[in-house]
Order: sequence, then C-alpha cells, then structure tokens
Amino acid sequence: MKNALLLLLGLSLTSAAFAQTAPRPARELIDEGIRLYDAGKYDEALARYQQVLAAEPANTTALSELALTYNALDRNAEAAAICEKLIKANPRVDPSVYVTYGNSLDGLKKPKEAVRIYEQGLKYFPDSYSLYFNAGVAQARNGQLPASIGSFQQAITLNPNHASSHMSLGVMQTASQHRIPGLLSLSRFLILEPRSARSVQRLPMLDKAMELGVARTGENAITINVSSAALAGSNGKESGPDNFGPAEMLLSISSATMLDKSLNKDVPPPATPIERFVRQFDSLCEGLGELGENQKGFTWNYYVPYFVEMQKKGFVPAFAYLAHASQTQVPEVQQWLAAHPNEVAVFQEWSKNYVWPKPLK
Repeated sequence: MKNALLLLLGLSLTSAAFAQTAPRPARELIDEGIRLYDAGKYDEALARYQQVLAAEPANTTALSELALTYNALDRNAEAAAICEKLIKANPRVDPSVYVTYGNSLDGLKKPKEAVRIYEQGLKYFPDSYSLYFNAGVAQARNGQLPASIGSFQQAITLNPNHASSHMSLGVMQTASQHRIPGLLSLSRFLILEPRSARSVQRLPMLDKAMELGVARTGENAITINVSSAALAGSNGKESGPDNFGPAEMLLSISSATMLDKSLNKDVPPPATPIERFVRQFDSLCEGLGELGENQKGFTWNYYVPYFVEMQKKGFVPAFAYLAHASQTQVPEVQQWLAAHPNEVAVFQEWSKNYVWPKPLK
C-alpha cells in the first residue's frame, strides 16, 4: 500500500511538472495576440504570433494575424508576402486576408495592384462588404471615381450600418458635384456616427452642400447657381439614373427663401443656422417624396425612401440636431439635445429597425 501511494504521488508530481513546462495552446496565444493588437501593442502581438508559428509554421490564423500586424506597423512588404502565400495555398482562405493584402499593396503605393486583389477576393467572397469598401478606397486613389462610387454603394447594401462606406460615398459624390446624393450619404453617416472626430471633419461638408449655389448678390437680389453636373444623372446624362435636377432647384429655392424674408412673408425666418438646416432638410425630403415616383438609381431607390419616411414621421428635428451633435461649442444644438433625449432615442430606434433594400445584384 505504501509503495502504491508513493507511486501515485510520483505520478502526480510528474504530471504537475509537465503541466508547468508544456507549451501554451496556439489558440490561447493567438487570442492574446489579438487583444494586444486591439490595444495597439503591435510588437507584443507579433511576439505571440511568432511563438505560435515557431511550433506550427503553417498555422493559417497566426499567419493572417501576423500579416495584419505587419500592415499596422507599416511593414507592408512583409505583410503582402504572407498574404500572397496564403492565397496561393487556398484562394478561399478568408476575405480578411485579401483585405490585408490589398491594404498592404496600397501602402506600398500600388493602388492598381490593390484593386486587382480586392476584385480577385470578391470572386470568392461576393458578399464581403469590407472587400467592396476597401476596393472603393483603392479605386478612388487610382482615379477610378465611378468605380469607387459603385464599390461603396455595394458595401452599403451589404452592411447598411457601415459608417465609413456612407461617409466615403458622400465625399466622392460631393466631389463629383452630385450634391443631393452626397448630402444624403453624409447625413446617413452622421446618424450612425454623430460625435466622432470624423463627424467634426465631415459635418461642414453637409452644411456647405445644403447652402451651395445660393448667395445674396445685392440688397434685394439673390442669385441661384446649379452646376450642370448636379442637373444630370450619375452617368452624366440628363436621362441617366439618379437625376436630381428638379430636386436641386427645389433645394436652392428653399435656401433662397431663408435669405430673403419677402419670399416667404408668412413664416418667420429661422433664428439660427440649425433651425435653417431643419427647415431646408424637411423641405428637401418632402420634395423628394413628391418627385420619387418611377425614379431610377441607387440614391433614389436606397436613400430617398429612408429620408422621406423619416420626414413623414416627424423625425427631421431629431435627425438634424443629432447630426450636429459634434458642434459642442454651439449652445442651441447642445441645449436641444439635452432637452429632447426621448425624441432622439425614438428616432434612433426607428432608424435601427428600418428595413433597407436588399443587396445589389
């Protein structure tokens, strides 16, 4: 009996010693590396992935996370080399590998090659919004503006809550002088992300777009200018899709009435810029609802129904003040938000549950 107890004790000690010296499981190290990466501790994350790869050189997850971390450290050549090997070994490896590969090529100032990689990835992962979004970024840098807009639109239909896609689409449309499509895209971005550093940067673009082309040119004179691009469709033709010519004129006339009391004697002029924005946007949405029948194009079919329904439900004030929430130094905005939290919450709940059109085919 004594010998049996000694044997069991010896086995227990041996097992404990083995447990103390056994290597940590790969999954545990990878998870720790991901946490370190998310905390911005890239060098420490690298060490965890390299520890896994020392024992398992072909560990796909560790290799893909290693490439992502190299990309974050601007070691793009190393990241691209890893991704290239992973894709050659298995083209269906994961959409994130194509994203890292494309981003690394973009970082190496090779936007054409980056676009090619994103397009290659989309053949295997056609429902990846991140591939479409990153393709749009690379296409924009490569001067492929229509293709870029199309990629952002695809990303949005696949993930309606991807704020970066709405923001990027709005920037591209505004730069292309498609004012109403641009301001609707930017508005959706600001609904999703009203208080970030990016909101501070992009909100002035929205406000400028609302006032564009209308100026007081004399004591009793207001001039309205609408660009030819704004009067055409997205393909540059008057009969093309997403033609907002009539809506452009309505928005400009609405803006003019805010500048000249004589044009709207029955309604007191807005006292503040945010009040003017509320009135202009409400008028725009009402006009879009009247003009929307039988219209074609992404903006008409995707954004317009959302904003028209928003206006009909009386949510324009909540939207407008929320979209301007990043104006922390504007008292009337912050005071309204502080006094109407329930209105904002109801609007956000409606927006969260809104049923968007199905992805483009």
